[in-house]
Amino acid sequence: MPKSKPLAPGIIIYDDQCRFCTRFAKWCEKKQPAFSTLRVRETGARVLLRRLGVQFVDLQTIYYIEADTKYARSRAVFRILVFTGYPWKLITLFRFLPLKLTDYFYKLFVRYRYQLNDFFARFL
Repeated sequence: MPKSKPLAPGIIIYDDQCRFCTRFAKWCEKKQPAFSTLRVRETGARVLLRRLGVQFVDLQTIYYIEADTKYARSRAVFRILVFTGYPWKLITLFRFLPLKLTDYFYKLFVRYRYQLNDFFARFL
């Protein structure tokens, strides 16, 4: 019998103005139907983030909320990918690197995400 994936009780909050971010959120929902998604510009997303201590909602940041714990940027991506199965789950091995380093690469990717959109469209 195949191993079942753990249910993800979390909410992905993403920038719906970004094609890559939207594709990533939809891909995550397809990989793990238990995910919920909210667009960062929605009132509900802003209220939820403020309740968790986010004063400035950064539109270039992906957030993941799980059991009243907020993950942002690279930590959010790592936490989300835990629930997507192999081979994508292997990327989470990088979560053991320093946060400064993984967030540096996250921000670098965000800077060029529009140019990289077509490349990653093949995978998402």
